[in-house]
Amino acid sequence: MNAQTNMTIKEPFNREKQHENKRRAVIRAAGEAFRRQGYHNTSMTEIAQALGLTKAALYYYVKNKEEILFECHLMVYEAMEGLLEIHKGGDKDGLSELTYVFSDLVKLLTRDGLSLLTDVSSLGGEWKAGVLLRRRAIEARITAIVERGMADGSITPGDPRLTVFFFMGALNWLNAWYDPDGRMDGDAIADQFTRQMRNGLKNIVIPD
Repeated sequence: MNAQTNMTIKEPFNREKQHENKRRAVIRAAGEAFRRQGYHNTSMTEIAQALGLTKAALYYYVKNKEEILFECHLMVYEAMEGLLEIHKGGDKDGLSELTYVFSDLVKLLTRDGLSLLTDVSSLGGEWKAGVLLRRRAIEARITAIVERGMADGSITPGDPRLTVFFFMGALNWLNAWYDPDGRMDGDAIADQFTRQMRNGLKNIVIPD
């Protein structure tokens, strides 16, 4: 075996990729600050300090706080769409697919530092419209799972959209109280949330 075989081939330096990775790290850190303190209570100065950047360096990656909020929303929805693709199809009934999706969403929001942000009204124009469009698309996909569960008998009949709003609301509130250093980790919370969701939606046929 020659020496050349043992050489590690290094990926060529990519300035654009490095910039994008750093930009995503900035947005994730800012999103965590928004979750803890609220969007309106978090300044660009505080975000820069939390990242160990000067304010001028922060503006190298983002134009303003509104852009950060917009990108935070897109980052969350991108991750959620990925989860929906992972669990798409197969021979699972609607309730089983919904269970897997809901469990992974809880883990995503507790483990990966992403937050379902509610400050959509703070966005303007095309940014707000873009976020709402992505949100509606995700809600439509989850609603379709619920509708399939109602059709195959695994989910109790009812209004599919209200069912989706029910557990999406639980995910939104998760951001308000979850503490990474608390007494339960993300997996334990996901397990309990999922059991409660499944027990609440499972279609139990009562004999006549």
